[in-house]
This record gives sequence, C-alpha cells and structure tokens, in this order.
Amino acid sequence: MDRVVGVGIENGVGVVVQGETDSDPQHMIYNRDKRINKLERKIRRRVVSHLSVRGSRAEVPSALIFMNAVKDAERIGDYIKNIYDVVRELMPETADRSLYKDKLCGYADIMRDTMLDTAETFTESDEVRARAIIDIAREQGQALESSIAEITRSTLKTSDAVSLVLIMRFYKRIFSHLSNIASTVCMPVDKMDFFDE
Repeated sequence: MDRVVGVGIENGVGVVVQGETDSDPQHMIYNRDKRINKLERKIRRRVVSHLSVRGSRAEVPSALIFMNAVKDAERIGDYIKNIYDVVRELMPETADRSLYKDKLCGYADIMRDTMLDTAETFTESDEVRARAIIDIAREQGQALESSIAEITRSTLKTSDAVSLVLIMRFYKRIFSHLSNIASTVCMPVDKMDFFDE
C-alpha cells in the first residue's frame, strides 16, 4: 500500500506541478476509483455480515473504526481525482509551471510523507504518531488557507488563480481526511473526526 500511495502522489505532483506526461492516464484513475468504491461497499457488507453472524459486542467499536478509516481513504482518492480534473479541464496548457511548483510543491511533499506515515500509523495503532499526524494536518490546513487568501488578493491570471485555489482546497481536504484516519487510532469512537473539538 505504501508504494502505491507514494507512486500515485509522485505521478500527480509531476503532472500538476511540472507538466510531465501522465504515466497513469485519466481513464485509469477513474477505473481505479470505481474499483475502490466497489471495494469500500464490499468491506462494509463484510463487516456488517461478520457482526451479524459471528460478531461480539466487543468487536463493534473496531468495526466502526475500520469502516470510518476506509471511508476517509476513499474520499482521499476522490480528491486526488478532482485534482486531475482541475489540471485537465481548467489549468491552461501554457501555464507557468514554475508558479505551480512554487505554490504547491512544498505542500505536496508533506502530503505524500503524511499519507505514508498515516498508513503505517494506522496499521501499527501508534497513538503518538497519530497525534503528530493530526498536528501536521492542522498546520498544513491553516497554511493552505493563508495561501488561498494570498492568491485571492494577487494579480495572477484568473485561470491560474482558480486552478491553484481549487488544488489547494483539495489538498486541505486530503490533509483533513488523513487527520480523520489518524483520529481513529487515538480517539474514542464517538470523537473520531472531531479531534479539534
């Protein structure tokens, strides 16, 4: 899983930021998204079936945590697909890639590392690392909001400003879902996704 996440993010950054040829064409992303959606539904059915037939009360919290994490991981995939849509449909073909690299690359690098760390942290149920991921996600979300505000006050071409703001908003949502996954490790079931509150 870690390798798949890393390769997907590296490809996405190369396409968005540096204008590289897409080594994972759009139709493959949509096909993968459909398979992931089917897998999410299959996991839900299996969890519910297991709890109905053989499950015990003690397993209910773990089942809810697992289903919640799967939902958040699926949503991350949706946002990555949305980023590709921005590049394909809104970003000008003649876009100044150095602008995109300057505005996005730092966030993308941290996002890639946080995704990989989140996968390990969830697998290992490491509460200390989970809390650190939540802090990183919060910091990055605030930094992205500041960058978005800065762009809205800039003199960038409208097409570049819109593309950057949308991508940054999707980045922020990805960080939020990574935080949600981390919260399943260190918070009780009723407080998952609500760490800040």
